[in-house]
Amino acid sequence: MESWSVDQVCNWLRQRNLGELVSKFREEEVSGAALLALNDRMVQQLVKKIGHQAVLMDLINKYHQQNSGLQSLTCYCGTASPKFTEAISGKNMKSFLARYKTLQWTSSYALPDFPYDVKCVLAEKKCPDHSMRIRIIEFLQADMTKYLKGSLYPNSQQYNIVVNALLQAYPFLNEGGNGFLLWKRALKDRFKYVRRLIEDDEQVLRNKCKFGHRRGQSRKPVSAEKKPLDIKLRIEEEPACVDGRVMDAHIDWLKREYLKAQRDWEEVDSRMRVTVGVRRKMIRDKAPLKEVLRLFPFLRCPYQLFREFQLLTHMDIYKKTVEILETYSENILSLHVVRNNPINIMLQENLKLHAEEDVLKGMKMTAACLLLPEVFGEDAALFAAVNEEVTVATPVLTVRNPFSVSACAFAVCVEREELARLDACAPALAALVAAFHVFDIPWPRGLRSTLAFL
Repeated sequence: MESWSVDQVCNWLRQRNLGELVSKFREEEVSGAALLALNDRMVQQLVKKIGHQAVLMDLINKYHQQNSGLQSLTCYCGTASPKFTEAISGKNMKSFLARYKTLQWTSSYALPDFPYDVKCVLAEKKCPDHSMRIRIIEFLQADMTKYLKGSLYPNSQQYNIVVNALLQAYPFLNEGGNGFLLWKRALKDRFKYVRRLIEDDEQVLRNKCKFGHRRGQSRKPVSAEKKPLDIKLRIEEEPACVDGRVMDAHIDWLKREYLKAQRDWEEVDSRMRVTVGVRRKMIRDKAPLKEVLRLFPFLRCPYQLFREFQLLTHMDIYKKTVEILETYSENILSLHVVRNNPINIMLQENLKLHAEEDVLKGMKMTAACLLLPEVFGEDAALFAAVNEEVTVATPVLTVRNPFSVSACAFAVCVEREELARLDACAPALAALVAAFHVFDIPWPRGLRSTLAFL
């Protein structure tokens, strides 16, 4: 471009839909060298329209960036043999540049800052359990997507880079020499899972077309003997569409059944599964929560709330929450930051009154749950109201007499109204997390670290 004449610059402008600038560029005799020397002030004097200014500066900056990349490549290959120089010329240059970008990505990659619970497990230098492995993979996948500027299609070398970085930082994850293949496979599977959840995304559709999948093409039928378990689950979780009258009949039945003392839970499960599409559309369209609960009152039942969460995320939120509280309650209660907290003081006083192991364990889990915002330095009022009135509209726990064996009571409130009552801390905490996700409620700014940990 530096050697271009004024005519060549004008042709370049026409190719980029900037033909209106040709006469001005001819008048000012802007050659290729002059074009590359333009700065913001010169462009403002030369071009009147702000849109044209932005496009022109963007094209010039991109050329400079590409040119600097080629210069660094020249330095890198300066001592290469003539055969090597010939090999990267012509048609091979595009693939070589792509590989060079990968090398740049390699040199800049660093492991993400894992959340608190992951750090605790890794600090023990023990192989994590299945749920913790999933947590690590989820954060690695999210971090890779950030480095790839939103792309969900890493290449093999980029998978290798991330897994190598993980195993170098934590050698005990190598698991007898087989760790590399296991972690790489898990990371690939995670990307496949994320891509499957956004099958309507334009990038996913483009890549499907690139690799031979046409829009609207149906999958080949799978025989019953060879049908994988995950396909069976998807079929069960994604019921066929039904017309409006049938859907109304399902909703009316659910409302009537909710009022009964003895409920047909098997039929409730079936009809809640059939109507999941209607609920999700209402929630996505920001329908009032009261209207959603009026049509689907079973979402007030903790079991159905957990089940809805599992349909959306494929995770047993209750089981996950119990594991978190059992694993970290002792560590949380031993932290210096919570030592003088009224919740911890109340716990210590009540521990002296009981000797049963189950009772003591339940009290410690309750205290650890209520102290979570304190651990992360966040607003406890956004998380739980202990013997107080609810003051926030987002989902919040209400707890009465948390350490009383006979009088303790837990509930989850949304928009200052009670959503569900629960009999213990662990299911109450699971219901709180599920409520945010099921009703698509953004996390409060002052509670993000706590909810991210959960």
